[in-house]
Amino acid sequence: MESPRHTSPAILALAIIAGCAFLLQQTGFFNGIFSTDILASVEAEDILSASDIAAMERPVVQPMTAASIDPAETASVR
Repeated sequence: MESPRHTSPAILALAIIAGCAFLLQQTGFFNGIFSTDILASVEAEDILSASDIAAMERPVVQPMTAASIDPAETASVR
């Protein structure tokens, strides 16, 4: 005759704790504990598209005009 297998008390305690937690969750005990409220609001003017972001990252290049050329910087003395 075989003796019954020994079940660890730690496994039994873990199973009981897990079962209790499951039942508490089913009854709604944890409702609202892990949730957060988002208090931010988004307006249509605040939304950026990919082209807006790319335009912000690209340096602004001023067009070259005759008034923007400094003759002292471009003159070379040899």
